[in-house]
Amino acid sequence: MLVAGLSAGYFASRYVKEVHARLLSDIPLSNYMNEFPSASVAGLSSLYDENKEHFQEVVSQGSVMVRETAFRKQELEQSKDSLNTAIEIHEHLIRQLERDLAILRLKDYYTKFYMHYFRWLDSGNEQSAVKYKLALGQFKATLNYSMDKQREDPLLTYLQYENLSSAMGIAEQSDRTIRWARVIVVVLIFLLVMGIPRFIRNIGYKRFAASLYFNAVFRPSVISVLNSWHSKQRMVAALLAIYLFAMVIFSSFVSWRVPLVFGGLGLFPLIFYTVMSFSSRRLPEVLISFLAPKILILILLLGIVALRGPNFLWYRIWEAELFRTLFISLLFMLIFHKLRVNMILVRKWSHRSRRGSLSIVVLALGLQLLLAGTLLYISGPREGLLALNRDLLLLPDKLIGSPSRLLFRAMLLAGAISVVALFFFILNRKREDESTRS
Repeated sequence: MLVAGLSAGYFASRYVKEVHARLLSDIPLSNYMNEFPSASVAGLSSLYDENKEHFQEVVSQGSVMVRETAFRKQELEQSKDSLNTAIEIHEHLIRQLERDLAILRLKDYYTKFYMHYFRWLDSGNEQSAVKYKLALGQFKATLNYSMDKQREDPLLTYLQYENLSSAMGIAEQSDRTIRWARVIVVVLIFLLVMGIPRFIRNIGYKRFAASLYFNAVFRPSVISVLNSWHSKQRMVAALLAIYLFAMVIFSSFVSWRVPLVFGGLGLFPLIFYTVMSFSSRRLPEVLISFLAPKILILILLLGIVALRGPNFLWYRIWEAELFRTLFISLLFMLIFHKLRVNMILVRKWSHRSRRGSLSIVVLALGLQLLLAGTLLYISGPREGLLALNRDLLLLPDKLIGSPSRLLFRAMLLAGAISVVALFFFILNRKREDESTRS
């Protein structure tokens, strides 16, 4: 299963590389003479990588243009009293220069912000960490002042303002996100260590619930329905809370859609497995065991986020080919490991054959994809993707086309998988006695 995951991750990383190159060709590398740069990770990381060899020049050019424009505006204002004709034209030029000056100040602070921010993401430069926070504060104050002053003829569209506000919120929450990610990673690893066999003495005949968590991750074949565990309810509550809170961390505490949508979709297979394996006396054990391999993936993701925030993960996926290949390969290996563990656990908890257990796991995957496609279809394929993208700011909005045809094909594939899995489940739905298993 790990070899299959590694192979799938390798080919997936190659596909992502092709998509990445195609998208980069469509991202406008905006400068001071063009439109306001996109606030997305893809757009800003491309700008940073394009200009990081001339870092100081790019950072300082905005201040030079601001000083030149301010000097021209001052000269026009000083010459106003000496004019007898064309006063209206002169005032119009002053107003235009004042507007240009406001836009240039915004772009100057914005450029300083994203260049230092991505330099910090790229290298962990502490000086850039201080400077991007300073530039961010200046940009935010200037943006709010300019938007209030220019209500009738705003400097930016509402969509640009909304995207920039989201980008500022994600950057402002970086320290908070990193701290919480580190706390969660430490807690998850601590629970794994506490679950090492014989690490904690049994209470009577009951083992600590962390041992079930540990075994479900590393030794699912040794789990037995004959064993008993204590502190099960508290372990279930802790793992569920950590899982949902991880979704909040990935959204940098600035979104409610990401935790709700992705958290709910991620829990759907867990609910499905639990229903198919349901036993009122074993409910906490079932939930812990099915959550365990999902938590292992969270450790990988949150471990990266704990370094320099969620944008560090997206930036590396966009711009670092070696990181992208290793990360996607490892992620697919863990996903395949999770599917394998789920198949073993479904067989143990529901007392079904291997074919029946496999059909339940595949059916859950197909229904999960169908549910995701249905939610996207109800909200509108493009509108739904745009809403999620504006929370995470992964891509410029203009690069998100109409995915209706692709969504239809994906739902057809998910439906076919579900039908085939349901057919095999019907043929293998009979439960078997544990004593008769091979």
